[in-house]
Amino acid sequence: MSVNNFGLFFTRDGQVVRLPVNPEKLPVARDHDNGEFNVLGIGPIMQARIPKLRVVTISSFFPGREFSGVPTSGGFRPPEFYIQFFESAMNDRATILYTPVRYYENGEPFFTGDPGFQCLVTSFHTEERGGETGDFYYDLEITEWRDYAPQTVQVQQQATTTTPAVVTTEPSRDIPAGEITVGATCVANGPYFYTSYGDEPHGNSNGRTVKVSRIVDGSRPDCVHITDESGNPLGWISKDKLQVVSR
Repeated sequence: MSVNNFGLFFTRDGQVVRLPVNPEKLPVARDHDNGEFNVLGIGPIMQARIPKLRVVTISSFFPGREFSGVPTSGGFRPPEFYIQFFESAMNDRATILYTPVRYYENGEPFFTGDPGFQCLVTSFHTEERGGETGDFYYDLEITEWRDYAPQTVQVQQQATTTTPAVVTTEPSRDIPAGEITVGATCVANGPYFYTSYGDEPHGNSNGRTVKVSRIVDGSRPDCVHITDESGNPLGWISKDKLQVVSR
């Protein structure tokens, strides 16, 4: 079995799990939801709509015994550890963070602008095969999850009936000055990395103006993902290397 040069990480409630054996392929499906209509005098047309959710399908196995090809860090884990992790996420209807880390044979990272995404476990099947005692083969399907919680809106009615109502959005909480939030513009000083775990440094900010595009589990050393001012991804950096300029 060929081993691909990537790491597949899943994070739930601060616990980070890496798959012990990489799959031979990593298909990612994202279909369109466009509408096709027939317009009188024009004929068939296609109306562009928002693409459907991303779906990742992973097929591999959890080894019953440790061997040299297992890339997991922090020690060997038996198959039941991984099976319980994904089954509990599915049963609890809990979101997990999927983070793929890709690199060439020489260790150089690529596709560093992919920070992963929140997902739900939508299918998980395991099987044991004859002659491979202790190993569990599995098919895992995860589907992108989007936060659909409604915003709180407060309507303020003026005293006179001739003046229209004023609609304002009420923030869920007060944001202290200087706190780093998604969308904030900051000045960065220090190295940024390929992943939020501090892997493979690939740049140094040196007073560069950046924007915060994502914040993940604060227990990671570099939990803030930044982009340049045009929105082009740069990498992951620690909070203490950022100073908020504006929101």
